[in-house]
Amino acid sequence: MQNSLDLIKVGGACVSGLARNGYAIETVSDFEAVEQLVREHGKTSVTAKLSAHYNDFTEESGFWLVLREGETFVAAVATRFDNVGRENMGDYMRRTMRRHYPHPSGDTLLNFTTALPPGFHGRMAYIGELFVAPGQRGSRQRLRQLMLLLHCCIATKWPVDWTYAMMRDRDVMAGFATTYGFTVQVPGVARWADPAPAGRGDSEWLVALSSEHLSHMMAYYAGSLESL
Repeated sequence: MQNSLDLIKVGGACVSGLARNGYAIETVSDFEAVEQLVREHGKTSVTAKLSAHYNDFTEESGFWLVLREGETFVAAVATRFDNVGRENMGDYMRRTMRRHYPHPSGDTLLNFTTALPPGFHGRMAYIGELFVAPGQRGSRQRLRQLMLLLHCCIATKWPVDWTYAMMRDRDVMAGFATTYGFTVQVPGVARWADPAPAGRGDSEWLVALSSEHLSHMMAYYAGSLESL
């Protein structure tokens, strides 16, 4: 169970840190509106897993964090919540990807690794669609504060067992998975049918954060806010 005071301290420090540099943050549950917003600022696509075109999101099933500087859009990131119970996550991923990315062969995701952390199932928060507007890129600290704040928002909204994402090899190798707070990083987890869906590939990494690691991380940062 998360310590709510730790989450409040860390989340508040992230909000304050962003505010000191002129940024304001808001949560938005209207996926269609934010998808239109990010497209207007140069994002060319939104994956099916987090698109309002393929999903009927409600306030209880997902949200976006939107970062602005005054009236200027800066960045956004989305998350969704699914309770998959004790279903094998490989089976879950293959089934959902088949629906989100129909393939002529009938099998979109040919294989998903079994090299997953113990207990990788249950109440799952999926993060994706992190987008920083052109001309606003370059601040790793801002990204770190945004993503740690997202972890705090997820933990206060849902009783999650795991938070996870799929990341490109080049971004993980550049250290962004660590910047974003993911303590589990597994390369080459998926093998896709040819041609792979746009934006997907066999070199993707699964990055994840368990509730236990989140509790530890938040307790540490709550006692060391200057390190955020």
